[in-house]
Amino acid sequence: MQRRATQQVPILASILVGLLALTSAAFAEEHLRGVVTGRSNDGALIVRTDASDFTVVLNEATKVRLRSGVRVTKVDVPSLIPGLRVDVQGRLESTTRFAADRITFTREDLKIARDIAAGITPTNQAVADNRNLIDTHQQQNAQRFEQNDQRFAATDERIVATNGALEATNGRIANLDEYTVVDTLTVYFRNGRSEISPEYRTQLQQFALKTRAADGYTVQVEGYASAVGRDSLNQFLSKERAENVAAMLQQSGVPTTRMLVPAAMGVSDQVASNDTKEGQAQNRRTVIRLLQNRGITGN
Repeated sequence: MQRRATQQVPILASILVGLLALTSAAFAEEHLRGVVTGRSNDGALIVRTDASDFTVVLNEATKVRLRSGVRVTKVDVPSLIPGLRVDVQGRLESTTRFAADRITFTREDLKIARDIAAGITPTNQAVADNRNLIDTHQQQNAQRFEQNDQRFAATDERIVATNGALEATNGRIANLDEYTVVDTLTVYFRNGRSEISPEYRTQLQQFALKTRAADGYTVQVEGYASAVGRDSLNQFLSKERAENVAAMLQQSGVPTTRMLVPAAMGVSDQVASNDTKEGQAQNRRTVIRLLQNRGITGN
């Protein structure tokens, strides 16, 4: 009897290993929800969750989707910009590395991320960093005052002058992330086309001239398509329209360092009804904004 029980031990162990393998396979699919904070040297996304930062690895099969209500649209990987809140489906490769099969985000989250990139909306992280910087300065000043208490009377005037300079500097720093929309130009396109019509070439050249008079400026370019036809074609058209307008601005003298990456917005923001040809024509557009940094100009 004892020999028979001994023979059953390996069999039970094999069954246990098999069950563990089945359990691991059943839960191989994982979800990751967080905010894109940047990219690693190998091109992977850095996504910050409530728990920690993850390196999210993309491959040729990774699907990137924009969700707007019940509509889901295929978008390009460059749309995954810092500040974008994403839902990632895939598999954990390690405690901090995640292989992505599908990445989804909403139109509202994309707009927030683009505003952050343009410096229009301050991020919570930036506010927290500024708060930490102020706290650090206050602690350092408190220690300095305690160590040099006997010198306060002789240095009152210098302290007042220094504080005034600090306040002026902090005022400019606080405005570095605030932009004013100086000018806006909308270029419209023919149905199914991405070529710039001749009547807009002069307007784009004049827009480029305005940038020369704006210190600390940034140019934002967003391409759109009407919500008619295949989503993949509309996404492609919005990308081509944005890139063609950006190329024309560069040829007219706007440096690439002053331009945000041309954004392919697809059908994410329809300004008119697509039930009429007139409404469709208004949706086939590229919007260009001249943004001026208030912190640099001092306005």
